Amino acid sequence: MMTPSTVRDYLKERGSAPLSDVALHFDAGEDAVRAVLDLWIAKGRVRALAAGAGCSKAGSCGCACKVEDIFEWVGQTQLAG
Repeated sequence: MMTPSTVRDYLKERGSAPLSDVALHFDAGEDAVRAVLDLWIAKGRVRALAAGAGCSKAGSCGCACKVEDIFEWVGQTQLAG
């Protein structure tokens, strides 16, 4: 089940992840995931990296890399418990 705290824990563990990976992990729609990520962005704990940041040539290489939003955890990195 996707809640703000489960998304937080997922990003803390991974450090960063594309929107599609987060949606796949939680079996949720990208719009729903983005709404939760926007909550963490508003709190200053997550930041959106430039689209295409996963490709070293930012999509200009003509490769099959999908240009998508990547989200990075910038809050505390240790999980509680």
